[in-house]
Amino acid sequence: MDSQRIIVDALMITTVASLAYPAQGQLEQTQLAVEISGLSAPQGQVCLNLFNSSDGFPSNREQAVQTICIETAEDAPLVATFEDLNPGSYAVSVFHDANSDNKFNRNFVGMPAEGFGFSRNPEALTGPPAFGDAVFLVAGAETRIEVELSYF
Repeated sequence: MDSQRIIVDALMITTVASLAYPAQGQLEQTQLAVEISGLSAPQGQVCLNLFNSSDGFPSNREQAVQTICIETAEDAPLVATFEDLNPGSYAVSVFHDANSDNKFNRNFVGMPAEGFGFSRNPEALTGPPAFGDAVFLVAGAETRIEVELSYF
């Protein structure tokens, strides 16, 4: 390895480390934009819960870092934005609250009656995924992810 390559590699490692581990007290706030696709109909609202641990994931809003609901739109892409986040690992759960009752409705046998989705779009055939199956990294000024809604 030549000395120029070593210097370039050292500079890259230092830069990445400073982004991932800034000086104490200097954590740079970031935002997360979540694009929601697969909406069955433009009615009601879409609610998102953001978690930074498995505690309460995916449905306990009380343990979510942030929770937001946005009105659906017929002609625009549906994007929800979480602001002022610390860099780190997160997971998002999403549901289409078609009747705007602020609840994730289920039918008489407990199956979801409204659309749902999770970050990283894991399959959820027999129940919700684990936090580890939906976790992703938020870093830099903005992180963008896409969540595809599923309906039964």
